[in-house]
Amino acid sequence: MSDSQRLLEFIDEGIVAHGGDLGGWTNLDDELLKLFDGRVTLTAEITDDPDQAEGLVHAHVLTKLHDYDDEVLDACLFGMGDNRENALREASIIWITCVAGPIRSFLDNKPVCMTCQAGVADGDINEGYSPDDYGLPNLRAYVGPSIARGFDDDRFQSEMDASKPWFRYAAESAAPRRVHMAKASVFAQGEEGWRRELEIDGHDVSHRDPTWPADQQGPEFGYFTRFAVFEFPQNSHLLQQRAELERTIEHFGKQYSKFDDVDQLMETMEAEGFDPDMVKQAESMSSLAFGRMFFEGYGVQYSPYIIRARSDDRVETNVPLMSLPAYSRARALAPKLAEELSEDEFRNLCFYSAESGGILQFLEANGDQEIDWGAMTFYPCVVPDRNTSVETMERAMAELERMQGNSRSKPAKEQRPEKPWWKFW
Repeated sequence: MSDSQRLLEFIDEGIVAHGGDLGGWTNLDDELLKLFDGRVTLTAEITDDPDQAEGLVHAHVLTKLHDYDDEVLDACLFGMGDNRENALREASIIWITCVAGPIRSFLDNKPVCMTCQAGVADGDINEGYSPDDYGLPNLRAYVGPSIARGFDDDRFQSEMDASKPWFRYAAESAAPRRVHMAKASVFAQGEEGWRRELEIDGHDVSHRDPTWPADQQGPEFGYFTRFAVFEFPQNSHLLQQRAELERTIEHFGKQYSKFDDVDQLMETMEAEGFDPDMVKQAESMSSLAFGRMFFEGYGVQYSPYIIRARSDDRVETNVPLMSLPAYSRARALAPKLAEELSEDEFRNLCFYSAESGGILQFLEANGDQEIDWGAMTFYPCVVPDRNTSVETMERAMAELERMQGNSRSKPAKEQRPEKPWWKFW
């Protein structure tokens, strides 16, 4: 019997033993497991690294929702044990404890098995209805309980309450499909504080927040993990927009190397019917994602924020990039583009943004000198909308200079460089 079959067998046995709200007939046939009276079908994939320890299992349990056009929810699980069998068994327990409840709650539209519905106005958390949205505002979302590893007491549990933004940016990052699964893990790092790692639909989207809004210092190691199922409204305009944005980003990435000038590419795309605002977002925000994905592999640490110069003359500061689908979806699409483009084509795409251009100039100026990227400060970029006025752009640039001035003093002649590398036009 394969490991994936064994994992499904453990899940089947656990669900049958649990019964209650997770009850209903089950059927295990080879590598397909039907649960909840046949409303879902599970498959499993074991994705272990060859160098992984024997007692550690990395698995993905895929749940097909037959009530929702067979959409698939991907749960990434890690099981540990003193041998392979026990590691698989623990992975099954995590799925039953943390994943089965949100899925069944979503199907029945009521919270079961320590799951709560998020963002219910005046909701009673003791009844499974949380007034807090867990970072999933204005969506139908069910959030499962958290599990902990590495903690020897309960005093850190208060850091994991419902008021924390467990799944912030999940909705903005999700692919243009109706139903999604998100996994959030919050890690204690001693004096370095806490960090959050967010995954959506398996590894389709992966994001790391270096800081977490905790009230007390945690141990040197330990983490909490929980899962959520959330849904975009059926036939919503948001999904249509997200699908069109995705098409725009992919087309921009695939066609970039075929044009000598990016303005020609943008004009061609608009002539072909692409939305001009989305084309601009792909050029300005998605290109940031491609460049960052490339240079992050070399240790470059960027600001998570940008300054936006808007077409209605507003200047927005400290805008989280992950809150912008043109950026967050481009990060998810980057691996696919890397596979479809040649190495040179993908590298050139990653080098397009002004951010990447600045890094390349810095590298060229420093020759073979070893660079400690972690010791360097990257300020937010200024990113304009399409048709942003020169005056608004000047105010945005002044805001950036104010940020720089707060952290270091500069000679007067350096206050306004003529062509700063972080300037977007």
